[in-house]
Amino acid sequence: MAKEKSEKKWILWVLVLLLVAIGGGVAGTIVTPRIMSALNSKKTTVKHHSKTVVSGKQKIVPVKKFVINLTNEGGSSSTQYAQITISLLVANSEQKAKVKKNVAVVRDSVINVIRQKKESDILGSADSLAGLKNQLRDTINKSYGAKIVEDVFITDLVIQ
Repeated sequence: MAKEKSEKKWILWVLVLLLVAIGGGVAGTIVTPRIMSALNSKKTTVKHHSKTVVSGKQKIVPVKKFVINLTNEGGSSSTQYAQITISLLVANSEQKAKVKKNVAVVRDSVINVIRQKKESDILGSADSLAGLKNQLRDTINKSYGAKIVEDVFITDLVIQ
């Protein structure tokens, strides 16, 4: 008899814990999106670590990854490659459509800039990536003949 009561008590505790876990999961699933949307609706801009502010009208355009040969360091015979993925910040949906329609201009500009770089040019100092991003932005804009790209985000970078 005592054994049955302890088994029932144990089963009851398991059921209570299971109900609490399921209830917490359901509550979290329902409440979290509401909290997040409330927080996001209060913000009109999102700050990135690069000190760029993205407003509601601006759009980010992802560009497929590049694999590019780098210039050899000091006459070295070994070939190094850079694999880079970027996203471009543009002013609005119209500019985004232009970039997507003419993505070959972007790809050509990026390849032409990075092909001339050595590993040390890209990773040599703390400011190297910032300089590369500015150079990519300026080259893309020059190729378009207008200021279409406001900022470049490097979302993936591997040098081998």
